[in-house]
Amino acid sequence: MAEKPRPIRRVVTGNDEQGRSRVLFDSAAPNAHAGPIRPGTGMTDIWVYSASPAPLSGDRDDGNLPFSFEPPETGGHMRIVQSPGPPPGYDPATDSTAVPLGEPRQRPGGTWDRGGANAISSPVHKSETVDYGIVLEGERVLLLDDGAHVMKPGDVVVQLGNWHGWTNPRIGSLMAFVMMGAKFRDE
Repeated sequence: MAEKPRPIRRVVTGNDEQGRSRVLFDSAAPNAHAGPIRPGTGMTDIWVYSASPAPLSGDRDDGNLPFSFEPPETGGHMRIVQSPGPPPGYDPATDSTAVPLGEPRQRPGGTWDRGGANAISSPVHKSETVDYGIVLEGERVLLLDDGAHVMKPGDVVVQLGNWHGWTNPRIGSLMAFVMMGAKFRDE
């Protein structure tokens, strides 16, 4: 069973009827998901907007919408991703949950997936998005066709619809992702 993601405090600000700034929501982000893509990895949506420019109102909680890995096609979302490190004695060769690399297939929602996942790694995937990923805690390794790239706290990646995967071979990590809808260029 997937471990419940640790609560992420979310403070959403806006304006009252007189135009004065105020806090609209201050609590643990309500849209936390344990293992929506792979067991062990938690995803917490902080805010979602369906189009840009986004409406600036406090009428509803746009951080508490149904989960979708991809952001809205003409909008975006901010998400916190919690990924575990390897359990003691973990051996990828004996991982019964591992999915080998294979032919690309499109998941419901539009993300392309080539497999390659195990208990400490996401599938190799790509989506029609621009993604900003910021390492907040721990260490995470970005897997690209040109090799592995170690990311540490404060490091930022900008992903432009490319094949990539993530792994945590040493320790767990906490990352913030802003994903915005984009389009693959016609080749």
